[in-house]
Amino acid sequence: AVAIRALIEFFPTAGPAMNPMLATAWDVFGVSQTDFPAENIHYFVYWVAPCLAGILAAVTYAIYDGDKVFGVSMPIGPLKPKKTIKKD
Repeated sequence: AVAIRALIEFFPTAGPAMNPMLATAWDVFGVSQTDFPAENIHYFVYWVAPCLAGILAAVTYAIYDGDKVFGVSMPIGPLKPKKTIKKD
C-alpha cells in the first residue's frame, strides 16, 4: 500500500494504473484539472495500445491453433500439432 501511494504521489498524472479508466480518471482529477488529457500519447498508451494488443494476441493464437479470426481462415497455421484420438 505504501508503494502504491508513493507511485500516486510521484506520478500524479497516471499513477500505477493498468486500467485505462483509472489512468484517465487520475489524469483528469489527480492533478487538479477538470479537462481531459491534452496529450494524445495518453490515449494511445492507455486505450489504443491495449486494444491493438488484444487483437494481435487473438490473431497470434488463431495462427497457432489454426482457428478463424473474425470468421476468416488464416492463410498460415496451425502451428500446434493436432491430437489424434485412436478408436479401438
